[in-house]
Amino acid sequence: MILPRDELDSGGVMETKKKDLKSEIKEERLKRKSEPMWFYDDPDEEWHVLRKEIRQVEREYLELRQALRDAEMALRSNPGDEYMTSRVNYLRKRLEGLEKENRWMLTEVPIEVLLWGVPHG
Repeated sequence: MILPRDELDSGGVMETKKKDLKSEIKEERLKRKSEPMWFYDDPDEEWHVLRKEIRQVEREYLELRQALRDAEMALRSNPGDEYMTSRVNYLRKRLEGLEKENRWMLTEVPIEVLLWGVPHG
């Protein structure tokens, strides 16, 4: 079907095709939303929630490491102090527990690279 030049210039046919395509894509994405790969297509909300949880764990980990560093320095200056010895042991156990729960913390590669980086191989 050949359309008159006026209809082609106005963009009427092309605009409706684009709108139809966009609506089809949106409908398809809504259908696939329950699939696991949807996380990689549109990660905005889920990723922000995950990052918020990760930041809280990282903050706690950093505070524990700093407290352990300070406690070990105090223990070096006064090696016979039982309170500092027990505090160092407690902080080490807390750190080990946190590291076991969150193994991603000890990886050399950041989680962002693992999720969206170039695949190896």
